[in-house]
Amino acid sequence: MCVIVQVAHQNLQTELEKTANTSNQAADQPDFPDPHILQRVSLGYDHLLADCWWLAFIQYIGDGSARRKDHNAKAFDYLDIITTLDPNLTEAYSFAAFTIGAEQGKPDIADKLIRRGFKANSCGWYVPFIAGVNQYLYAHNDKAAAQYYRMASKYPHAPDWLSRQATILEREIPAIIKQINTWNNIYQTNDVGPVKDRAKEQLITLWLKVLDESPTPLIKARAKQELNALGVNLPD
Repeated sequence: MCVIVQVAHQNLQTELEKTANTSNQAADQPDFPDPHILQRVSLGYDHLLADCWWLAFIQYIGDGSARRKDHNAKAFDYLDIITTLDPNLTEAYSFAAFTIGAEQGKPDIADKLIRRGFKANSCGWYVPFIAGVNQYLYAHNDKAAAQYYRMASKYPHAPDWLSRQATILEREIPAIIKQINTWNNIYQTNDVGPVKDRAKEQLITLWLKVLDESPTPLIKARAKQELNALGVNLPD
């Protein structure tokens, strides 16, 4: 038994060294171990390893110029490891939607990864909400998005707007209204960070479009009000 534990410890040390090296390697040339093998040799330190890989992923995402060129090509490799080791790391599912679903145009793969979080009870309503965002914005599937929102609304402490948003998606409502509602929900439910920043950018773009195309002064006034709240100062 002692020999087995020693070997397992050595394997864990090897994987920890790989993880440390990942942070120091060029962002586009990381070394990705099999997440299930990594989990087997972790000796219960799954979450520690997940945190290490999460930090490496944040460093990878932070290289904006490189990511604009490769469209986050390695995002799945990082997030697959992270969510296998710690399916409760909620932030990972947001990045799955915005890097894999959006940047790579693979919402089906993002959906499979996000659904991994459904089994993690501590994630609560936010993960099915993100699954709905991925379906609506990137898979362009209003029906599937509404189903995910209704699923999310049944979790304890879920916000009331989830069921209302599901109803909006199910109805024949102009697409731009649905988009504004979706991005506003993302903006309001995230703290400071890249996800909130992205939501803000999208809201500004959408409200500027409303301002430009709206035929009524009342709607134009609403658009100006929302843009002002987002920090966009427009002339009177």
